[in-house]
Amino acid sequence: MTRTQRVAPEHALKPGTTRKRRPTLTIAALTGSLILAGIVAPATAQATPTSTAATTVATAPVAAATPLNTAVKKAPSIKVSTSKKKWAKGSTPAKVGTKVVVAGKAATGKAQFYVGKKRVATKTLKNGKATYRLSKKLSAKKHTVTVRYLPTGSAKNISTTGSKATRVQVKASKTDKVLAIAKAQVGVKYRSGGTSPSRGFDCSGFTQYVYKKAGVKKLPRTSSAQKRAGKRVSRSAARPGDLVWSPGHVAIYAGNGKIIDAPRPGKKIAVRKMWQSNPVFIRL
Repeated sequence: MTRTQRVAPEHALKPGTTRKRRPTLTIAALTGSLILAGIVAPATAQATPTSTAATTVATAPVAAATPLNTAVKKAPSIKVSTSKKKWAKGSTPAKVGTKVVVAGKAATGKAQFYVGKKRVATKTLKNGKATYRLSKKLSAKKHTVTVRYLPTGSAKNISTTGSKATRVQVKASKTDKVLAIAKAQVGVKYRSGGTSPSRGFDCSGFTQYVYKKAGVKKLPRTSSAQKRAGKRVSRSAARPGDLVWSPGHVAIYAGNGKIIDAPRPGKKIAVRKMWQSNPVFIRL
C-alpha cells in the first residue's frame, strides 16, 4: 500500500447505495420529549416583578361598636328581725322589721311581707327600712315570715330583687288549751264523784281535770271551793275558758252564751246553751 492510498472506513457505503439520514433532534423537540417523560419540569413564566413599595388596600369604613352596658346589678343585703319569736295566741303579736342595703347604701323600693305563701302587706322602704305587725288571727303553730325586696324606679338599674325569711311561733293560749281539752271529753258519762274520762265526771271533777290537764291551775275538788280559786269578772268581760259558777254547779264558759259541763246523772258532757240566770264568772 502506497502512502497515498486511503483505506475506506468501515462505515463507508457500498457502491450503488445511499446513506440513510438519522433523524435530527432539535433542542426544542428533545426538551418536549423529556417533559412528556416527566424528567424535566416545564418552565414557568417569569413572574412580573412587583413593586417593593407597600400596597394600600382600600376597605369600607367600619362602624364603631355600640358600647355595652357593663354595669352589673348588685344583689341586696336583706336583714329581717322580729320583736319576739314566740307569743300566746290572743296576745300582742310580733312586729317584723327589715333593713335593705344595696352597694353599701340604704335601698329604695318596696318590701313585701309574706306569711307562708300568702302576701299580707307591701310597705315602701324609708331609709332602707320597713316594718309590719303580724295579725292576731294567726293560728297556734310555727309560721315562716318572708320579706321580699322589690327595687322600683331608678333602683331597678342598680339592684336585683331578693328575699329573706324568719320563723315565728304562735303558742296556744290558756283558753285554747282549756277549750280543746274540755271538748275532747264531750260524750263522757256523768258520774257522781267521778274525776277521770275512764270512770266519768261530776261537774267539779270535770273542771278540775280540764284545768290541771291544760297546765293552768290545780283546782280544789268542790265547786264551792273552786269559786274562790280565781278572780271574779263581770258577765260582759267574760272570756272563753273562764269558770261559770252557780250554787251547787260549776262549768266552763265556751263563749257566745254557751258552756261545757257535766250536767247531772244520766247525762253526758256536752256543749250547750248557758242556762244559769245569774252565774258568777271566775278567771283563773
